[in-house]
Amino acid sequence: MSTLLIRSGHVTSLDESIGEIPDGDVLIDGDTIKAVGRGLEAPGARIVNAAGKIVVPGLVDAHRHVWQSAISGETSPENCLGTVLAELPDRYGPEDVYAGVLWGALRAIDSGVTTVADWSHIITTPAHADENVRALRDSGIRALFLYGPPIGEDVMKWFVQSTVPHPSDVRRVRSELLGDDTARVTMGLALRGPESSTPEVTAADFRLARELGVPISIRSGLPAYLARSRTIETLDRLGLLGPDVHHAHGTRLSAADLDRIAATGGSVVACPTADVSMARATGTNRFPITGRAIAHGLLPALGTDMAAGGASGLFAEMRRALASERERAIVARSTHGETPVHLTARDALRLATVAGAAALGLADRIGTISPGKRADLVIVDGPMASWRDPAAVVLESDAADVDTVIVDGVVVKRAGRLAGPVARRAAALREASRRRLSAWTGLVPA
Repeated sequence: MSTLLIRSGHVTSLDESIGEIPDGDVLIDGDTIKAVGRGLEAPGARIVNAAGKIVVPGLVDAHRHVWQSAISGETSPENCLGTVLAELPDRYGPEDVYAGVLWGALRAIDSGVTTVADWSHIITTPAHADENVRALRDSGIRALFLYGPPIGEDVMKWFVQSTVPHPSDVRRVRSELLGDDTARVTMGLALRGPESSTPEVTAADFRLARELGVPISIRSGLPAYLARSRTIETLDRLGLLGPDVHHAHGTRLSAADLDRIAATGGSVVACPTADVSMARATGTNRFPITGRAIAHGLLPALGTDMAAGGASGLFAEMRRALASERERAIVARSTHGETPVHLTARDALRLATVAGAAALGLADRIGTISPGKRADLVIVDGPMASWRDPAAVVLESDAADVDTVIVDGVVVKRAGRLAGPVARRAAALREASRRRLSAWTGLVPA
């Protein structure tokens, strides 16, 4: 642990009590933000020059299947279900999980993501879980490891009105690997919910998560060709809704559903690119949940969802959320006479930071640049940095513009390059995994 002083950047804190500080400084003591202001001094501190650059909180990807990151090739929801989810896992060993998660976490860091909710449904053995956790730790990213149900050739057993309870190995992982809820990598459960399991199994799975004291993530309101149940109605009837539940996707959630989630303190996570793609497959609900959730008192987080052939970061998702909401506003005004939500670039940045932290139960630790919070920050450079406006980060930036990434006070990317030898090792492991898998799947070419 060391003392860092980020000096002379345009600090966009997203903390309402601090606001924006042109030519501002951020003092980091170990893993914690100690002070934010101008003219800060810290004798002996390592200086990070942010002059002419924009300093923002680390981005939070609130829903990503990180294990898929080593898989290349063009994917769609249909071939993802048919190949990546149904066929690949039975050939995907623990070493492939480690390679994919390490590579994926580093890709996320490279794009300014400092925290990821890793919705892992590749845990076919306890060794798969162990390697997933090890890769997250080795990468340097902050993560919520969401232990999900396994998939593969028996996908019907797990995801079509399943009567099989969540794997009991979660108890071992909780007690032996992820018992510290203040650590950089913590634990939650990725549950199937009523759309993929019976009400009885759903109730048992929720009881398990709450017995273990971990957050719950479920995929709610999926397109019709994936969903088989009215999720929120079922959860409400069973008394299972609550502030520890976050709902990913949600394109089919009704106004009443959103009101009920808000009333019980839950959260929603939009995955704009994936949600639009899935909706197009059905010809309905072509907009992400973003604006409708805001209209019902929720602040939706953002996620990238499918890492197989998908985006590595949240810049594209922020822009997609903005574009989709502006299109929805035109339709709402012209067709239904509604007064739509006006979503700004600054709002989109809040969705990718503040909202993500809240959805993962980490709002007391991350999401804003505030004294006392963990030191997760991103310094953005490039031509747009001269705007001295956070809108530049949303509208003009990409991974190539991310100059510096700090997670828990540790510099994991500097001068536009990932720090340390881990990136080279990750690339070699990824290629070895691809070669193992290339003999049978077109998604992983030799």
